[in-house]
Amino acid sequence: MALTQIRSGGLSDGLVGFTQGTKASPTSGTTVDFTGIPSDVKVIHVLFNEIVTNGTGWHIVQLGDSGGFETSGYVSAVGYPGPGNSYYANNANDDNGLKIYYHGNYVFSGFTTIMRMSTNQTQWVMWSRCHSANSSYSYSTYSAVEKTLSADLTQIRITSKDSRTFSGGEINILYSA
Repeated sequence: MALTQIRSGGLSDGLVGFTQGTKASPTSGTTVDFTGIPSDVKVIHVLFNEIVTNGTGWHIVQLGDSGGFETSGYVSAVGYPGPGNSYYANNANDDNGLKIYYHGNYVFSGFTTIMRMSTNQTQWVMWSRCHSANSSYSYSTYSAVEKTLSADLTQIRITSKDSRTFSGGEINILYSA
């Protein structure tokens, strides 16, 4: 995806630079990839707007380096509300990415924040907050994950655990050094 520079107000110097990816509007396919992320990135935001897929199951964010996307080794947890004021939590038994949302038959929106933990580009933490507020169904997820890559971070993938097809919505990224 192409990248463009935007500016945002900061606390100390009045300007903090962010680079914005080209918005993806997936209506087919099972993945959305953002590539070409530079080596000095410290914070990445992935934004989801009214995403729809063709089935229910975990939708995830995966990190990648020059060797490809890493599909295992994510130490994660996710919490989500259920019917009748119940609350559920899943631990790291599925270690293939940051879980962002489960009910694909409903429209969901939200964000994921990815932050570098050290001076190298290999150790990252991510957290996510997504929700659906359809007229007949309301659902939210809160998740967090830690991941150490085998090389510098260069790309991000949004996909589902079981290869569900996107049928609508928008996804984009913002990042800063």
